[in-house]
Amino acid sequence: MRLLALVVALAAGAAGLLATGMLSSSEGSADRAAGAPTAMQTVARLAPPLPPVSEPQEAVGPLPEPAGAAHVDLTQRSLLSYMRLRPGPKAGLAFDLADGKMLWRHHATAVRPIASLTKLMTALLAIERFGPDQLVRITRAADAVGGSRMGGLRAGRRVRADVLLKGLMISSANNAAVALAIAGAGSERAWVALMNRRAKLLGLTCTHYADAHGLDRRNRSCAADVAALAMRAMNEPRIVKIARKRYARVWPGSGKKLTLYTTNHLLRERYPGAIGLKTGYTRFAGYCLVAIVQRGEQRIGIVVLGSRDSFGDARRVAREAARMGVLPAA
Repeated sequence: MRLLALVVALAAGAAGLLATGMLSSSEGSADRAAGAPTAMQTVARLAPPLPPVSEPQEAVGPLPEPAGAAHVDLTQRSLLSYMRLRPGPKAGLAFDLADGKMLWRHHATAVRPIASLTKLMTALLAIERFGPDQLVRITRAADAVGGSRMGGLRAGRRVRADVLLKGLMISSANNAAVALAIAGAGSERAWVALMNRRAKLLGLTCTHYADAHGLDRRNRSCAADVAALAMRAMNEPRIVKIARKRYARVWPGSGKKLTLYTTNHLLRERYPGAIGLKTGYTRFAGYCLVAIVQRGEQRIGIVVLGSRDSFGDARRVAREAARMGVLPAA
């Protein structure tokens, strides 16, 4: 009997050690997945607590460091502080992509609806999860979403991830956003949880997402956060290559090829130096835009939120930047 009791005790102890080892391994993996960027953060933030097991967790490693600044420095005086856009946007910001130097600001930290600028975060998460040629299944939920849509995305079809990214970034297709979201996280709700988690890790304190595409008026951010996200997007070659296209010919998995046309009027009109990045509009949010203009070695970003004429506002900011010598003349 004593021998039997000893065997039982040893077995219980071994099980306890095994359970402890498994728990330690799980925590270490989750900590690596939630690694936050360390350079150029405006505010140091603690990593958010791990979600319950039933919620999605980001299957990514530490965030890559961007080549330039991570955030716009809002503490300095803007070079174009005298400039007033009338009627102008509800909020805006212009900045140098290389060092985050602020060129112009207007209510840069005011929280505003952002419409399809929401898709920038969806694009950033999608390129981490899908290779260019990886096939993504179109679900009924993706097929049913309203607003701007990409043709040919019928439920049951399998489409290359980069075709969906082109629909997302060029023609601002909501169905492409939902298809990527569901394939990447199991549901759009789970994908939105990942979007918000990433926003916290990046220190985007104004930002909250409610869907993958921007139709929901609860999607909100501020010009400063949109600028920070644009900086990170401009360090991703797949996004840059797609976002600068005026149009693209794609095959949606069946039938004939489609032509996607950009929603960015600066690209359509071949505005000098325009190289993307993302447009947005809903009646509630107004016209929204984050535009990148490059002339020579100089690149500036322009964020406009809640405008009546976002492209006109961006042109005026770029023109004034050129007049002040920040940007080479067109």
